[in-house]
Amino acid sequence: MVDDSGSLAGKAAEEIKEEAHLQVKENQLLNMSKLALSEVVTDDFSKAEALQDAMYPSPGGCDEFIPLFLCQKRLTRNHINWLKGRATGLRSEGEKINLKLVPLNDLWKEGGRDGKALAALALYEGLKREGKVPDMPAEVEREPEELHG
Repeated sequence: MVDDSGSLAGKAAEEIKEEAHLQVKENQLLNMSKLALSEVVTDDFSKAEALQDAMYPSPGGCDEFIPLFLCQKRLTRNHINWLKGRATGLRSEGEKINLKLVPLNDLWKEGGRDGKALAALALYEGLKREGKVPDMPAEVEREPEELHG
């Protein structure tokens, strides 16, 4: 999926707003896939196949690819509690998503059935270990108007 300008990060920011009720600008997203793969020596086969800087959930079976992005936000406890368990997604598009927030240390257990979550966690931990993930922002995200309304 891409947004109207053809940007994967722009579409990711739109989806985060729609499904997690968080305002995210494209430049606040770190493309972990691209960052991790930037140091991989590309062989002739990969060049010939024009592989994307992304995770392939079923390599060899289909050409679907998923770039994995990181967005870090500092939220108030009130904001976090407001987000927990919210029904999100567009019902008009058949989406029925319930937002579940889990501590990062528990993601490997909670997301054990979700290959995207596990892949994102592995990239995050590897990039963090190598000092390539920026620190959490110091400023606290503004709470949504509807939280107080």
